Amino acid sequence: MSCRGYCKNHPNYVPMKKIDYSKGMKVCITCDRAIFLGLLDYHCPCCNRGLRTKPQYYGEKSKIARESAVHRI
Repeated sequence: MSCRGYCKNHPNYVPMKKIDYSKGMKVCITCDRAIFLGLLDYHCPCCNRGLRTKPQYYGEKSKIARESAVHRI
């Protein structure tokens, strides 16, 4: 599917450039990297593709692991 433009008007859409997965942000790659915050579903409301909930690169993954370890202590 392709972007139908519904994502920009969705109530959970966040117009940000920096993605912070530890705060619950989810990203749709199809919809021009649309960022959603507080969305309970794991599919984009616009194109119905799966949302990215974890970072793609190793450096960001280790940062999230460190932050979650600090929160547990």
